Amino acid sequence: MKVLDGSYETWEPSELPTAVTMGVFDGVHLGHRELLTRAFKHAGTSTVITFDPHPVEVLAPGSLPQLITTLNERLALLEELGTELVAVLDLAEVRHFSPQQFVDEILIGRLDVASLTIGEDFHFGKDRAGDVAFLNAAAARAGFEVDVVGLLSEGGQTVSSSRIRRLIEAGSVADAAGLLGSRYRVSGPVVDGDKRGRDIGYPTANLRPIIRKVTPGDGVYATLTTIDDTTYMSATNVGTRPTFGGGERLIEAHLLDYTGDIYGEEIAVEFVERLRPELEFKSVAELLEHIEDDVRRSREILAPVMG
Repeated sequence: MKVLDGSYETWEPSELPTAVTMGVFDGVHLGHRELLTRAFKHAGTSTVITFDPHPVEVLAPGSLPQLITTLNERLALLEELGTELVAVLDLAEVRHFSPQQFVDEILIGRLDVASLTIGEDFHFGKDRAGDVAFLNAAAARAGFEVDVVGLLSEGGQTVSSSRIRRLIEAGSVADAAGLLGSRYRVSGPVVDGDKRGRDIGYPTANLRPIIRKVTPGDGVYATLTTIDDTTYMSATNVGTRPTFGGGERLIEAHLLDYTGDIYGEEIAVEFVERLRPELEFKSVAELLEHIEDDVRRSREILAPVMG
């Protein structure tokens, strides 16, 4: 997959016509996948225009919206779904473009658009003046096709990145996965913790939450943890360890069938199902009873997933 980034003015114009769709694509959820499937049925290089930083950061300076996927995660998912070309656009560079300027400079001038697939609520350009009606007229003049896709609904609600973020924050990771089309994951280097888990017989691989990436709500989860392309069942606590007086918020994965020191290693934790909220227990013995139950339930949930 080819990636165009930096200023759009430095993008090498496409040598072949493109089948384009565009949006933030945070999470690359089922609604996004429907858009991609429709877009890539059209003739031309399968192309996605996405935005980084998130448009909210540009339109509301100082805001730090939580993301479902980092840019690299987004690109990897787009590639898995058959995208051949991704153009990463900084909205700050084009926010003052009129809709016609955007069509002329980006869609035609850089991407040689043959077809553009958009959602029915799509708006773009200065003051969001560009819409489906404008694009149909612009396409008729310029000779490209516009394909409008209806919004995908699930459970009577539109599938959206904001809806999925709320589910993750609430700990409803199984519901979020159903809308994403894949399990929510966090990844990063294993960091040193207070070693409480090791002291009580349940050592953990600890991750710090990524500042710009949504973290599941505090609680205990059945998870899958991957190290060096090998995946292990795990029971993971998200929170501050109130039984021991609290502390830094961490994602602490106890790998069920793994022994070894992975401090500093890169791991990925996929959230399968929430088991319970994080609780403050009266004693370590009471905590251990619950951890034993968490491990048992995690095995029951994850065994079918592991196959």
